Amino acid sequence: MQAEFTSRGLPTFLRPLANPKDSGQSSLTPGAADNTADTDFSLSTQIAVEPKPSATLWDQKPWWCQPWSIVLSGLIAIAGSWLLLQTVWITALVFTAIAAWWLLFLVIVPRAFIQSQS
Repeated sequence: MQAEFTSRGLPTFLRPLANPKDSGQSSLTPGAADNTADTDFSLSTQIAVEPKPSATLWDQKPWWCQPWSIVLSGLIAIAGSWLLLQTVWITALVFTAIAAWWLLFLVIVPRAFIQSQS
């Protein structure tokens, strides 16, 4: 697709915006572009893009939401809790929260995705 250019070097669809005095109307008034012969385009022409069905849930997720990053960040949180606080019960609480997070995002959500695909 090539853009047509006016004598001023502007694409034809930008000409009404360049100088509204050329057509005698403001570029914000309805129908201002209708008076210029070289602005012939339609906004109703749109390309419909169908989303591709993906084989796995992980194909649709960014890098920070991949299984390796979920596991790695959980392990860092557990290790960081132990290294900073050296308290078993706080580390156990952190581990419990991380394990619930892993269960949700690494087991339950992928299973639900697979079931919704079939």
